[in-house]
Amino acid sequence: MANAERTAAIAAAMSDIRDIDAKGIDRDSVELIRHRLVELAKQKKLFPWSDFPSDETRDGSTLYLLSQDEDHRFALYVQSVADTTQAPPHDHLTWACIVGLEGRETNRRYATVAGQGPPKVLEEMVVEHGTGIAFLADDVHSIHVQGGSLNFHCYGHDLLDLPPRNYWSESDREWRTMKIRYPIVDARA
Repeated sequence: MANAERTAAIAAAMSDIRDIDAKGIDRDSVELIRHRLVELAKQKKLFPWSDFPSDETRDGSTLYLLSQDEDHRFALYVQSVADTTQAPPHDHLTWACIVGLEGRETNRRYATVAGQGPPKVLEEMVVEHGTGIAFLADDVHSIHVQGGSLNFHCYGHDLLDLPPRNYWSESDREWRTMKIRYPIVDARA
């Protein structure tokens, strides 16, 4: 029954998220989306780590697609990190929310807009069960996980369908673009 319960819980959350998005996206609405995902995360028993193992061959991080509309909008993933992973400062080109299920994921939000100088940390937040963070399309953040984590990642648009996103290359000391190409496990019911 857990799969039927999980499917129903995801469908209800995504319906609510579509309704929030339909009213327009701003800082307040992404906070409402984050809050709705925190509510979904309270049903932690529906999302056990055993159902979302991390593939050690993929830098210790695996994305599982839980929901996505046919037009590539409203994509919900579970990111499973076995031990350690990092993502450099980057934007999303769409709204995004990260909400914790297990473990801890440090997020750094930057005051910098991609392409306009080196990133400057504005705030740092630890995402863990019961907490989350929300971003607008041009917000820049980085991810740092040590000790493993299991989190919801929800986006206004499917990651694989987005144009190349902006990221900070520390070694080159410049902004670059990257197209997401890593495999995503389709875990939709």
